[in-house]
Amino acid sequence: MRWWLLGSAVPVGAACAVSAGASGPGRVGDLAVAALGVATAAVLWCAGRSKQTGWRGWRLFALAPLMPVLGFVAATVVAPADRLELVALRWLPTVPGYVLAVVGILTLVDPARLRGGARPAVELALFFSACVLVVQVLVLGPDLSWLDLAPGEGTVLAAAVVVTSATMAAALLLLGVIESRRQPMALVLLAGSALLAPGRALGTSATLSGDHAVGDVGRFLVAGGLVLLGAAVLLDPGPSPESRARPRSGRSAQLRQLLPHLAMLAALLTSAAATLTGHRPGAVFVAGVLLCAALAVVHRWMTARQEQHLGARLRRSEAYFRSLVAASGDAVLILDGDLRVTWASLTVGTTLGDPAAVPVGRDLLELVHPEDAPSVARARRPGAGDTAASGLLRLRLRHADGTWRHLEAGVSDLRADAAVGAVVLHCRDTTERVARERALEQLAFTDPVTGLPNRAGCERELDRALATGGTPCRSLLLVELDGLAAVREDAGRDVVTAVLVEVGRRLRATVRGGDPVYRMGGGAFAVLAEGAPHAVDLLADRCLSVIEQPLDTAAGVFDLGASIGVVDVAAGSSVADLLTRAELALRAAGASGVGTALRYRPALGSVAERRARLREDLPGAWDRGELSVLFQPVVSLEEQRVTGVEALLRWRHPELGEVPPAEFVPIAERAGVIGELQRWALEHAATAALALPDSGGTPLRLGVNISASHVAARTLVGDVAAVLRATGLPPERLILEITEATLMSEGEHVAVDVEALRLMGVHVALDDFGTGRSSLAHLTRLPIDVLKLDRSFVLRVDRDPKSRALCESVVAIAGALGLDVVAEGVETPAQLASLRAAGCGFAQGFLLARPMHPHELTDLLHDGAGLLWPGLVGSR
Repeated sequence: MRWWLLGSAVPVGAACAVSAGASGPGRVGDLAVAALGVATAAVLWCAGRSKQTGWRGWRLFALAPLMPVLGFVAATVVAPADRLELVALRWLPTVPGYVLAVVGILTLVDPARLRGGARPAVELALFFSACVLVVQVLVLGPDLSWLDLAPGEGTVLAAAVVVTSATMAAALLLLGVIESRRQPMALVLLAGSALLAPGRALGTSATLSGDHAVGDVGRFLVAGGLVLLGAAVLLDPGPSPESRARPRSGRSAQLRQLLPHLAMLAALLTSAAATLTGHRPGAVFVAGVLLCAALAVVHRWMTARQEQHLGARLRRSEAYFRSLVAASGDAVLILDGDLRVTWASLTVGTTLGDPAAVPVGRDLLELVHPEDAPSVARARRPGAGDTAASGLLRLRLRHADGTWRHLEAGVSDLRADAAVGAVVLHCRDTTERVARERALEQLAFTDPVTGLPNRAGCERELDRALATGGTPCRSLLLVELDGLAAVREDAGRDVVTAVLVEVGRRLRATVRGGDPVYRMGGGAFAVLAEGAPHAVDLLADRCLSVIEQPLDTAAGVFDLGASIGVVDVAAGSSVADLLTRAELALRAAGASGVGTALRYRPALGSVAERRARLREDLPGAWDRGELSVLFQPVVSLEEQRVTGVEALLRWRHPELGEVPPAEFVPIAERAGVIGELQRWALEHAATAALALPDSGGTPLRLGVNISASHVAARTLVGDVAAVLRATGLPPERLILEITEATLMSEGEHVAVDVEALRLMGVHVALDDFGTGRSSLAHLTRLPIDVLKLDRSFVLRVDRDPKSRALCESVVAIAGALGLDVVAEGVETPAQLASLRAAGCGFAQGFLLARPMHPHELTDLLHDGAGLLWPGLVGSR
């Protein structure tokens, strides 16, 4: 870039090469070169301003070309008759331009890269000397001596040679010290200066000699140099942020080693060319060649000394780190990309009892324990070390005595680092720690009396079983001994201990080999058995049988009994829930009599107490504000739009929390408050539905579940009519969902009530079709408008061809009867796609939307304009 400044000066100087009597085309060329210099300055200023760093150097370049332009303008205005005066007038402002160029070049590189003792100064002196020799030949020719020139001419030419050579020397130094990513810019900069130097020389000679052809060649070279200098600023990516900290190595260091030799070679070739062409170099030229040779020798000596120092530092650093690794208590293994051992620290041999236990060149997978090979093999994959670095790799290596030593290794995957290119394992011997942990685990999970796993071991195994999803089928048998207190009273604790050991032995001999037996404490045992429920029940009977057999002890023969509670290990449960259920089943078995085994049922335990509490609190819950109505959207599968909602009643008990309708609705029926409950739900649902926005310009339909008790009470028609009058809800928007069993119940009033409702304009839906004894024949006799397929009916419609065929048949029959079909419980995209392909008109379920509050539904309808489909904005 500084070369660009220099180039601007040179073209201006070249323009000055035209004599006072220059022809019109020559002056036009001078003007063109001057204009190109101004344009170059503008490009430097603008492009340099965009650089985040190094912009000061480019600004100096932008100023330097303007200095020769001033000289050109001054020469044009003054128009001296003497050529020497013309050259001097133009060169007076040009020299400062070259100075700015040199300073700009040295500013482009990080000052830290110019440090290094006297070596940069020697390189700069060598480059300058070589450039002076070459430029001197271009200016004076091989024969002409400085003593042959007039004082004025010698001064002008000397200034041209010095500033030109200084600029080229600075460019060469820049190319040698700049980072690799900026070397293309430096090469273009050097190429521009290489054109500008002969152009400047030819321009100066043409001015003094009056040779216009030579002046044209000089202008052409200067113009080319300016273009290259302008390209250099555009190619400059700027210094990288880490260039200061990065060591000088690679291509940049190699080029810096080569450039001084190339400069010396250029000086020698110039001398040889002059000699071979029959010219005799002058004393100054010879002295310059000798100076270059001396500087090259000094540079080589300094380079060798620096390399020697660097080599010594590298050896000291390597020895230092090798000593650190050798003195470390951790064993270090270095592996190649295929996990072959390339180096092992002395600690590895000490740990394994043999220095050759991990030979270099062996595959680590062949050395580790077979069970550890898969985890070690994962380090073979690229980037595996990144994952392992956040944890530890545990492996085992064979000791010299044949045992396995446990190692804990931190993995550092440095294969991407060109300086290392290996996987490094920092290993620590954890054999003793593993042994202590196993001993503690044995104490923590083993019963000291019977030697069986204790309650903690049982809970741990249950947790593992639950983590596997409850498959294969497993059951927990909780056994409680009866009569143990009498043994303690009659024979003492020692006999009780012997009895417990014998009972544990009998249970262990009764169950299968893979079914563990636990002592839970006191007289309680547990068995975690695999098998179908009936097989587990038979096992429970066998356990009761072996416990009831007489126990022969040192204090006599004792008879014990037992009770067993059985519970399935179901997925989704917790260990605490399983143990609680097992204890409830055990308590119920004990209440039924000794020698009984009972399986857990939801009705056991506190269920009865909960039901009694709900039965007591349900009346008046609507007046206390504990009930609420949620809406679940019903979506048209053809329009992908919400066309209706189903009202769902929710009860939030102040102490028991959320109570599902499946629990409190039957309680309400038995308590005789179902009528009041449904009237409240119907009125609040209708009021909320009126406030909902339309979907696609169509009001939403409202579906409300009607219980069999409400229909049997024969108040349904009056209740519906009263709600429609009170709320103003159009009857055609209301859909009453009634089960098939209710519609088919005996009593003429059911059919009369349903027909009355339809005459009012209210629609009737057959709810939960597909459960119980649903019959297709009933569809032709029931007074319904909508058919709602139960969740169990569509559960396997996407996987079972028979279920899919049955669904398609039901949808086709309903369509032929003029019934709308709504699929309930749609939870997967595959179910939705199968129902849509079967021709089902409507669907609802968690896949589309969960039950929501009215304000949430209002936001959904506003945001999506009624559209609701998996993947669309607004779906929930």
